[in-house]
Amino acid sequence: MGKFSTYRYLELKDSTTTPHISTRTISLKQPRRLKKFFILLIILALCATYFMGLFAGQTQWFDGLAKSLGYESVYHHAVIVDAGSSGTRVLAYKFRVPFTVFGPQSLDLVEEFFAQSKPGLSSHVDDPEKGADTIVQLIKKAEFLTPLEKRKSTPLIIRATAGLRLLPKDKAQQLLSHVSKAISTMGYDIGPNSVEIMAGADEGIFIWYTINLLHNLLGGETMAALDLGGGSTQITYQLSDSEATQYPEADRHVVPAGENVTLYTHSYLNLGLYAARYGIFRLEAGDNATNEFTSVCVDPIIQREPWTYANKQYFISGAPRPAGMKREAAYARCHEVVRRYTLRALDWEPREPPRGAVAAMSFFYDVAADAGVIDVMRGGTVSVAQYRGSALRACSAANVEQPWACIDLAFVIALLHDAYKMRDTDPVSLFKKVNGHEVSWALGLAYSTVMNRMAAAAAA
Repeated sequence: MGKFSTYRYLELKDSTTTPHISTRTISLKQPRRLKKFFILLIILALCATYFMGLFAGQTQWFDGLAKSLGYESVYHHAVIVDAGSSGTRVLAYKFRVPFTVFGPQSLDLVEEFFAQSKPGLSSHVDDPEKGADTIVQLIKKAEFLTPLEKRKSTPLIIRATAGLRLLPKDKAQQLLSHVSKAISTMGYDIGPNSVEIMAGADEGIFIWYTINLLHNLLGGETMAALDLGGGSTQITYQLSDSEATQYPEADRHVVPAGENVTLYTHSYLNLGLYAARYGIFRLEAGDNATNEFTSVCVDPIIQREPWTYANKQYFISGAPRPAGMKREAAYARCHEVVRRYTLRALDWEPREPPRGAVAAMSFFYDVAADAGVIDVMRGGTVSVAQYRGSALRACSAANVEQPWACIDLAFVIALLHDAYKMRDTDPVSLFKKVNGHEVSWALGLAYSTVMNRMAAAAAA
């Protein structure tokens, strides 16, 4: 299989330790800590209900019984800030340790808070103090979820993504330094690694954890996770032992998911929605790139439409079209340039489509919702063919309210079909929320952080 890289936030399972990820509900495992009083009560309850068939394995029943007998649950909190290229989001989580008798205990997500602001942190590159303040204000909105007495033990983690990875290193570090200073007096548990730029592989693995945790799939047939941000995109899915050697060693990660599993994950910088849009415009302009672009993916009725990317303003105009051009031709000439940019930007091209059912998030969802392919609130399942049908309409319509609909739809098609090798009829399940919880890599990071802290405390 070759040498695997080890995912730094998650401890791998060996023959002497218990897996940290539970395959029941939305859980992570930790060593058992039970009060003798409740153990005695549960033993008595077991004796009384043995002949009724209520015995080992009925973890939810035991938890309900313990609560009815006055068991006080233990709660843990975490606050994660996603400083993305298109905006900044804070996600605060409240976890509960349920009562168990048999096997290790688990960790359940019971409440979360989500808020966001725009533009992203990277847009404040010339005013890092203001950028830091936007993050502070978001964190303050989430303070209500963490009791004051627990704030000192609540991890506050800030991770910047592709927006800062695209900045010069000195500029990115200046932003991070201002953020670190600004949050240092907020009363949370802040360590030396609390404010960092997140590696692209981390984004992919954590969003894979989140989508499979929320669907209770860890330990079984998991879903592939496709995430599309503003500056980068990630593809992550589980591999069998026989498949692993077909993938680049740097993209293979062994992580715990009931048992240790091997994931393929790759992050493509400059293939986020906004970065790709900019790259396509530049490709069309060739050596004449200025702040004015003309694109075959924009309707000719659009002239000098202002658009801001990476803190700079550009003016976009639609290229002229022959009279009577059919919509298939309008889409085809847009797709040709979009496909050319997409394949050129790939630093590794998969040979086969993702393994298993496919879940897609973020701009995959938003582009489909804006096109009316899915319900904006409930999401749904789409295919490449459905995206293409919407692109055919968008590329031949003078839609001044959605001037980027054609290029964005063509780019999503290029990613799924040309880059990831998905067939026209392959279903893609689009999620923004699952059971009321935001689908974000922040949840996977929060789970693993709290799990590791609980395990460390038990070992101490």
